[in-house]
Amino acid sequence: MIRAIVIAGYLVVVAVAIISEVYAQRKPNNFAPIGDMLEHVMTSRTTRVSVIAAWWWFGWHFAFADTVQLEL
Repeated sequence: MIRAIVIAGYLVVVAVAIISEVYAQRKPNNFAPIGDMLEHVMTSRTTRVSVIAAWWWFGWHFAFADTVQLEL
């Protein structure tokens, strides 16, 4: 049950990202496309290192670490 909720949550996030990108490509003056936002954010070395560290942390905890088995 919890697995289905988590998967549904990720699918909602992906759908919102796709819809946002399509909207941004059609009206770039109202909403910046993802590429433009990332280009602006990634100009700082500190931000790039932080993004790499966050991806490493998420990857380690969700892909390689044992997960907690909830008994509901």
